Amino acid sequence: MNSQIKRGENGLTIEPVVVRVRNGQRGGGTLRAIVWTAILLAIVFVCYKIVPAYYANYQFEDWLKTQIPFLMVNHTSDESLTVSIIKELGNEGVTVTKENIKIIQNNPNGINVQINYDVPCDFIIYQQKLHFSPSMNSQSLVQ
Repeated sequence: MNSQIKRGENGLTIEPVVVRVRNGQRGGGTLRAIVWTAILLAIVFVCYKIVPAYYANYQFEDWLKTQIPFLMVNHTSDESLTVSIIKELGNEGVTVTKENIKIIQNNPNGINVQINYDVPCDFIIYQQKLHFSPSMNSQSLVQ
């Protein structure tokens, strides 16, 4: 035990000396934790930007699958079909024009439509366009 003798008002006193012992740790664990936290936050940020676009595309494809029978039975025109597709994509937050919609077949035998659109994703330092190509084909219902 290390101690130190000091002179005080009441005479000499002995006080223990506190000695710091290093364990050989340099703080490398803290740097590693900061790096992994930054990587985790980057992954969360990318998912925050990308997942809504994929979810909107999934919702739109689901809407197409459920609307095929109704559109066939109602014998919708090309124009009303295009308007309903633009309206539904607008509800999902996606901007589409008539040029993005290609109606291949719209008659009593079936409906076949291809839609191509891009969704911009802004990652602050990088911009990416996600391309989606949902299609609607009613041939499986007719046969």
